[in-house]
Amino acid sequence: MSDYTKLCTPLPKSKTSHIKICENTQQYVIDFLQNLLPPSDRKSISDELRKTFIFNKIKPKHKKKIEKGKCFSARKRLRFGLGRIGNRNQMKYSDVLPLNQLWLQYMREMLCVESFADISENPRNWENVNLQLIKADFHGAKISIDRSKCPSLVGVTGIVIQDTKNTFRVCGMDNIIRTIPKDVVKINVHLDDGVTLKVFGRELSTRPAERAVKKFKNSSIVML
Repeated sequence: MSDYTKLCTPLPKSKTSHIKICENTQQYVIDFLQNLLPPSDRKSISDELRKTFIFNKIKPKHKKKIEKGKCFSARKRLRFGLGRIGNRNQMKYSDVLPLNQLWLQYMREMLCVESFADISENPRNWENVNLQLIKADFHGAKISIDRSKCPSLVGVTGIVIQDTKNTFRVCGMDNIIRTIPKDVVKINVHLDDGVTLKVFGRELSTRPAERAVKKFKNSSIVML
């Protein structure tokens, strides 16, 4: 406490007797320095007062890391049952019909058409349609298997309830959930207005989020 008191004691009158008290604080400092400093240093007082000293210019070496939202590992997601479809008998085809309607509206916006019939009327737009179809998310799409290396899959029809990297899981009209491997099938994608698009499953063998940002190049069609 004694040290603090010494710091706050007034300056000696011998140092401040020649300084006039004024409202301008800066002028008071100038007068004080001119009275205190030797004549050789008085010329540089005004220049020194114009300088700006940045005290936070030196950045700390170690910054505190901002913790981002932590995601579950694949093992924890499996243990908690995240992404797992329930019992086959718990889901009905009628339950996923509204999902199909949402997907059709999503595809209209993605293809920039009011009616899917406009696609067939403009053949020049097929390249863009093909690119948008490959990048699309198929959750809610109504699909059927046109051709397959596995004969038992031909004719399977349903609404996609899960789109993974290598498989589609569809709910059929018989309320049975089936798993379809992508790399062995040719798929019919059923839109409204009697329009059906065809795509090779192996072209969709990527997770939906990765397909949306992936750059696709023109490639020849690989026959099954």
